[in-house]
Amino acid sequence: MKHLLRLVSCAALLFAGPSHAVPSPSTSTIPSHILLVGRSSDLADTSSGAFLVVVHDLTNVPVVNSTVEVRILNCPGARLSSQSYNPGTTIRCGTAGELHTTDIHGEARFTLVGGGTPGSPPGAGPCVQIFASGVLLGTASLAYVDLDGAGGAGTNDMSLWFGDFGLNEPIGRSDFDGNGTIDANDLSIWLGIWGAAGSVQSAASYCP
Repeated sequence: MKHLLRLVSCAALLFAGPSHAVPSPSTSTIPSHILLVGRSSDLADTSSGAFLVVVHDLTNVPVVNSTVEVRILNCPGARLSSQSYNPGTTIRCGTAGELHTTDIHGEARFTLVGGGTPGSPPGAGPCVQIFASGVLLGTASLAYVDLDGAGGAGTNDMSLWFGDFGLNEPIGRSDFDGNGTIDANDLSIWLGIWGAAGSVQSAASYCP
């Protein structure tokens, strides 16, 4: 009986280890704003769109091997690439999400490739949901570098941005710095991304 109790105790310790820890929104770190970017060949535009999710448990210990999912399901007109251009990640079209697993530091790095849909209704505020092991860590706002979702970052996207700018409303897709307004700084950010040529191509295909 004593031997059996020892085995049960050891098993309990194993299941209480870091890989089974529960992520905590209060101690984890997520971005407040995300850029949906394009690609160059088979590489996502990491120089413009990379961001980090850090997953910790309630005691502030990194959660290892936690599945992190970043969902853009509720963002008006946003389309996620059906193919991942970010090594180590997978796409789940059913939730318009990209998934990655945390490393030994509880970190997962993402770059979301996708684009907008011309004629879609404007939206504002946080629309991205970020989960870790099924726990909602929080939300983030999203802007789309490739506003028309075709031909990479180009002149038509600039035209669409000016259209949003002219409405004088807090439209999230064109708010590249995520400060809640569309202004000259957003145009400067877009021009910098266009000039760097990391988003010269759109996704080859999008999630349905």
